[in-house]
Amino acid sequence: METRYIAAIDLGTSKIIGIIGKKSAEGKLTVEAIEKEDSGTCIKRGCILNVEDAASRIKKIITKLENRIPEKIAKIYVGIGGQSVHTIDYSINRQLNEDTQVTEDLIASMLAESKNFPVYNSEIIGIEPTEFLVDNRMEAHPKGIFCSDIQANLKLIIGRPSLKKNIFRCLTEKIKMPIAGYIPSALATAAVALSDNEKSLGCVLIDFGGGTTTVSVYKDDFLRYISTIPFGGRNLTRDICSLNVLEPEAEKLKIAYGTAIVPSAKEIKNTSNLNIEGVDATKIKYQTLCRVTEARIEEIVQNIIAQIEESGYSKQLSAGIVITGGASQLRQLPELLKQKTGMDVRKAMLPKEIVFANRSEAVFNPSYMQAIGLLAIAEEHCLKEPEKIIENQTTGGGKAPEPPKTPQPPKQPKKGLFDIFGSFSEKVGKILEEDDDKNFKK
Repeated sequence: METRYIAAIDLGTSKIIGIIGKKSAEGKLTVEAIEKEDSGTCIKRGCILNVEDAASRIKKIITKLENRIPEKIAKIYVGIGGQSVHTIDYSINRQLNEDTQVTEDLIASMLAESKNFPVYNSEIIGIEPTEFLVDNRMEAHPKGIFCSDIQANLKLIIGRPSLKKNIFRCLTEKIKMPIAGYIPSALATAAVALSDNEKSLGCVLIDFGGGTTTVSVYKDDFLRYISTIPFGGRNLTRDICSLNVLEPEAEKLKIAYGTAIVPSAKEIKNTSNLNIEGVDATKIKYQTLCRVTEARIEEIVQNIIAQIEESGYSKQLSAGIVITGGASQLRQLPELLKQKTGMDVRKAMLPKEIVFANRSEAVFNPSYMQAIGLLAIAEEHCLKEPEKIIENQTTGGGKAPEPPKTPQPPKQPKKGLFDIFGSFSEKVGKILEEDDDKNFKK
C-alpha cells in the first residue's frame, strides 16, 4: 500500500477543524496541515443548524488546506457526533453448514446486514462488535474457527437522522465536496487517546467539548457504552456571563481563573484582582468566579457518574478515567473527578508515533485530539491524482523521423494538440463522487 494523503473535518460547537495527514505504507501518520474556523452559531452540540453558514466556513478551511498540500482535495472524511449519539445492543445470528470456517467476508456480511436494523427516529452511524458466540462458545476473534452457528453481539452507535443529512447538504450539495466516510467522533478520539492496555483493563474516556461531554466505556478490548451529555465548556462560559461580562471576556476569565474546586481562603486572598488584558474584571470577585465554574462542572461530573453507572461496568474499570477535549483544561478537573469517583484520572496524550510536519499547537492542545483521531482511523487516499503530461516520443533525443510523403486519399481533418490534450484532461480529471444521497431516502 502506497503513501496516502487523508483529509478530515471535525465539526465542533466552538470551532470547525480541517486536517490533512499523510500515512505511510507501514501506517505511520504525519499531520501535514491543520486549519480552523470559529463555528459561530451554525453548529450546536455537534449538529449543523445553519447549512449555508457552515458550508461557507468549511469551504474556507478546505481552500486553506489545499494551499499547503501538493494537489486538490477530492473527498473528505467527516467526524459525526452530538447530543443524540449513544449506543444500543444488537445481535445477529447465522446458521452455517457443519464445519464452516469463519472468514473476514462472513463477519463483514453480518456487520453489513446489521446496518439495516430499523431504529425509531434515529440512524445507525457506526457499528462496533463486542463478542461472538461461536457454537455457544464466547470468542472475541472468531476468524479461522470452524463452526455451524455464529452470533455477533454488536454495539450500534446511533444518532438522529439530521446529523448525517445536514452534513451531506453542507458538503456534497453546497460545496460539491464528496464525503469519503462518516466516522463516529467518539471512536476517533479513543483511537489516539487510549492505549491497548487501558481498553483491555477497562476505562472511561471523557471528551469535554464545547457543547457536549461524551462518555465512552471500554472493557476487554471492546467499546461497551457511549453516551453524550448536553453540557460542555460553553455552559461554563455562559454562566460566567451572568456576572455582567460579555461572552468573549467570560471565555478569557474561564481559561485564566476558572477552576473545578474552589481554592482555599489563603489562595483566594492572594488572588484579589483578576488581571486580564482587555477585560474589565474589577467588579468580579475571584471567589465568586470560582463558585460559578465549580457549580457547573460539578453538575457535569454528576451526569458523568450516572452514565458510568448506567453502562454496567462501574466496578470493572481498573484503568480509571482518561480526559480530553478543550474543556478538560479546566484547573483542578482531574482532582474533582478522582474525588467524586474514586478512580485514577489522567489527561490524554497523543501517541509518540504520530508526528507533525510543522510546529503546531495541536501537539499539546487536547481540543485537536478528535480531529487527529479521524486521520488515524481513515484509510482512503483523499487527493486528486496529478494530471500526466503527454510527451512526444523521440528517437535518440532528436526529432522523430518524418514519414515518406505518399499520395493519400482525402480524409477528415486531424484533431489538433489542443483538442487531444483537452479530451485527455477531461478523462483523467473526472473524480468518482460518492452517492451518499441513498442514505437519506427513506
